[in-house]
Amino acid sequence: MRDRIANILEHWFIQEPALFQVLCTHELVSNTQMACPVRSGKRRIEYNPDYLREMTDQGLEEALRTEAVRILLKHPYERKPDGCSQQAIAIGSNVVVGDNYKYNSFKIERPYDYGLPAGMAYEWYSRKIQAMLPASAGGDGSDGDFGNNPKSGEGESGMSSSRNDEYDDRFLRLSEKNQDLSELWDEDDLTVALINGIIEGCTSWGSLAGAFAEQLKASTKAKINWRNVFSGFRASILSSKRKLTRMKPNRRTGFANMGSIRRFDTKLLVAVDVSGSISSESLSYFYGVINSAFRYGFESIDVIQFDCGVRVVQSLKKVMREVIAIGRGGTSFQEPIEYAAENGYDGLLILTDGYAPEPMIPDNMHCKIIWVCQDKSCYEAHHHWMEKSGRVCTIELR
Repeated sequence: MRDRIANILEHWFIQEPALFQVLCTHELVSNTQMACPVRSGKRRIEYNPDYLREMTDQGLEEALRTEAVRILLKHPYERKPDGCSQQAIAIGSNVVVGDNYKYNSFKIERPYDYGLPAGMAYEWYSRKIQAMLPASAGGDGSDGDFGNNPKSGEGESGMSSSRNDEYDDRFLRLSEKNQDLSELWDEDDLTVALINGIIEGCTSWGSLAGAFAEQLKASTKAKINWRNVFSGFRASILSSKRKLTRMKPNRRTGFANMGSIRRFDTKLLVAVDVSGSISSESLSYFYGVINSAFRYGFESIDVIQFDCGVRVVQSLKKVMREVIAIGRGGTSFQEPIEYAAENGYDGLLILTDGYAPEPMIPDNMHCKIIWVCQDKSCYEAHHHWMEKSGRVCTIELR
């Protein structure tokens, strides 16, 4: 088996330099216990020789090519999409690879296999697949797009309950294989940096299409992760709450000088844009950001909804399960900015698409601001003026 793989790599050395380089960064390991023919992760490419023996040389090359392309896309080494199971991220990754590369002998999923449009992002596909997974596979089965709505009742699609069961069984078998496929996937910034270096230094892409190569190059640009910004935001707010006291000795000089204590009663305000330009999907992810704040140590959060004025004010002490948006009009940032200034908040998180006039920051505004844009295009359109008043990051929805 290793001789067959070596022959493929020898061919790639001349014809596929990008694929050759990325495969050389990983150790080839035999694994007869996994339910998929080839998988990658943790700087290894594992293969099941029992499956590969049944493959033609072309099929084996395409299986290895799949993992090389997947590694170039960095799916095994970046943070998995929120709320997605191992099965969903594996299928989402396969769909992206299958959407961008032509296969003749190796079977891989494509968007139309699930009734999904082509050209979308890995995160988007993973979330859609998660919604399609039957409950037995860790999903909620709420999305009926797959196979012309197979999860709907007999009346609309003509599918009986027995065919629904058959669909669940088929999807479950596929999910079990794909759970093995993504078992090694874990965040690894060092490997991401190594892969980015290969992409940036590559001058010949072989069979990789020009548009796909440009996509890979774009992926090496630094992304602003709102989770990292959020975590650092909390730390910066807490550090600003240090107070001097005579009741605690100074660490260096004892009671000769005042010590200090930290107050952890940080006041955070989250302003959610509910104007008409914000989609329901974006609102759902906005409130996902709010719920995540409790994981970063905030004990309570004040939330306001705004469009051309402040509409709803809530004080949350636990995760919010149901969201009702009131407003859906135009957008003005001035009102939430002034609300934060007038009420003495330590930090303001503004979740928006950014399409409104730049606000004036009041002189009495002392709280720190983070602008969270709903996607990359909104970030690129508005970050230049947002950065004047605070940090800017983005949520990638599509």
